[in-house]
Amino acid sequence: MKKFALLVFFLLAVFGLFSAERQANALPPYTTLARGPGGGFYFTQDAYTPLDEIDLPLSRPEAMHFAPDGFLYIADSGNRRIVKLDANFQIVAAFGQGILQTPTGLFVDADGTLYIADAGKETVVILSKDGDLIKEFGRPTEPLFGSDRQFLPRKIAVDARKNLYIVSEGSVDGLVMMNTNGNFIGYFGANTAEMSLKMILQRLFLTKEQLDQFIKNEAASPSNLAIDHQSLIYTITAGTSREKSLRKFTISGKNLYDSVIGSTTFRAVTTSPDGLLLAVDAEGRIYEYTLNGTILFIFGARDRGEQRLGMLSNPTAIERIGDTLYVLDKDKNAIITYRATDFAKTVHNGVRLYMEGFYQEAKPYFEEVLTYNGLFIMAYQAIADAYFKEGDYAAALQAYRYAEDRNGYSEAFWELRNAVLQRSLGDALVLMFGGWIVLSVFTQLERRNQWLAPLRRLAQAARKIRLVDDFAFMFRFIRQPADSFYYIRRNLRGSLLFAFLIYAWVLVVRLLSLYLTNFVFSPHANLWQIYPESEVLVTLLLFALWNAANYLVSTISDGEGRLQHVIIGSAYSLFPYALFALPITLLSNLLTLNEVFLYTFSMQLIWFWTGLMLIIMVKEIHNYAFSETVRNILTTLFTMAMFLLAGYILYSLFNQLYEFVIAIVQEIGLRG
Repeated sequence: MKKFALLVFFLLAVFGLFSAERQANALPPYTTLARGPGGGFYFTQDAYTPLDEIDLPLSRPEAMHFAPDGFLYIADSGNRRIVKLDANFQIVAAFGQGILQTPTGLFVDADGTLYIADAGKETVVILSKDGDLIKEFGRPTEPLFGSDRQFLPRKIAVDARKNLYIVSEGSVDGLVMMNTNGNFIGYFGANTAEMSLKMILQRLFLTKEQLDQFIKNEAASPSNLAIDHQSLIYTITAGTSREKSLRKFTISGKNLYDSVIGSTTFRAVTTSPDGLLLAVDAEGRIYEYTLNGTILFIFGARDRGEQRLGMLSNPTAIERIGDTLYVLDKDKNAIITYRATDFAKTVHNGVRLYMEGFYQEAKPYFEEVLTYNGLFIMAYQAIADAYFKEGDYAAALQAYRYAEDRNGYSEAFWELRNAVLQRSLGDALVLMFGGWIVLSVFTQLERRNQWLAPLRRLAQAARKIRLVDDFAFMFRFIRQPADSFYYIRRNLRGSLLFAFLIYAWVLVVRLLSLYLTNFVFSPHANLWQIYPESEVLVTLLLFALWNAANYLVSTISDGEGRLQHVIIGSAYSLFPYALFALPITLLSNLLTLNEVFLYTFSMQLIWFWTGLMLIIMVKEIHNYAFSETVRNILTTLFTMAMFLLAGYILYSLFNQLYEFVIAIVQEIGLRG
């Protein structure tokens, strides 16, 4: 009986482990990311789950294309052919034997005509739907192509007018455009060369002979392409920055993607009729976008020997049909399929309606998306646009704030402000005019009757208090800054106590400005992106560095001001910021992007005024000529930079010393 019980327990344990293993294998071997607040990426529910891995009798397949006839075509490069697969992934036909050498690019049009980029023969091959050779051509002979340009076709796409867009390896001028007769039409969609600071400095200071020894800085060649139902071209460029790796071009060749988050190792790209764009990179990550470049999901992982379903080894092509993704893996000679989850289907339904302009119809889908993931930033964008179209500008304003859309927020606020102005502007003007009349009458009567004389005497008496006098002295700088700094140098006005109060005042204004600036003009999309401790530390450090550096420099350059004069003078120089920054910040909450000039000009004026006051301070406090003043300020800034550099070096050294001591203590602890 005991043996039977042990046998039953063993069988149950094995079954439990088997079930657990099956459940573990059923889970996707990757995480899914979506764009969230602050432009960051956050973990979200799975958008796609691995469905199957379909092994095929292929050799190093390079390209894949779902044709309008419903069949799947694959460039079987190792076997020098194009294969045609049915819905069950069975090969029903093969084309190009004896014609093709190394097909790497493939496109099939609505007539079933096959357009093939053959890298082995460096030609473009056109086959009929039955596999008969229609045309084969190589390097264009037209002079406009360039006498020193090579023609190395790797990928191909064809638009509705039968224009061929060809990725030619190393083509710095972009895609090669040709017609079906092999005539060169022109270049299309060229990338721009990226210039680093090092390259700029080299061009400024090196001679022509020295520059000729460097590799020329040329634009990168596109590495793959796709075309959508509107004949708009999408290109990917491996090796460029993430923000420039994906591009979308109009028919005229204008890039519509200013900065879209991508990958430096993109391999393939495709579009789907329902308004989605997909790309896969060498690390096995799949990126899904809307056609306007808004990123939806990032998921996937590279197979480094784990052999788990859904991981990619060497992806070379990607397609999407309905809710299923198909990724061609060159090393596995297989197609890996993924199925959209309910969460992704809800997003896609909303995106499809949203991209077609049906904002209100798309809103319920995006509201459901937020029940899945409250950080899904595009859902707020779509909901905000729906509210705006409905005329619910208050709700749109809040949704645009969550979506971090400054333009939309500004438009909604303009509508709300316009409604308030239309309703209340007349009453406000009457009230202001009445107030002006009352104030004028009161001023005339007060001059006669001296009603405010007691208050004036009280103000004069208050001037005898040192801090009150220091505060009143600050307003003298508006009219007579040079004379005011002279009084400070002669110890006639100003005090260290009030100077430190000004510094504290400026610090408080700085913090309040960060929190109270209108979202439209604030550099921070969210309040949690503000770190008050860092702001306080940086501001106090700048105050300390300026005062210390300026005093030290002045002592070796015949400056007459003492340290307390520098501290007091610098504090009073900050009065434009202390007095006017906060009112302008509050005023920004009444402005839209249409009035951005008012806000930016006012802030620039404040900074210019403050800088001018510091220049006058250095000149008058140290009794310098103008040239000596400029030299002192530049030397002060250089000294501040040296202080920071020395501080960083000391921090690094002490940090290494600390880590060294900790390592010794840990080693002693282990050996003890």
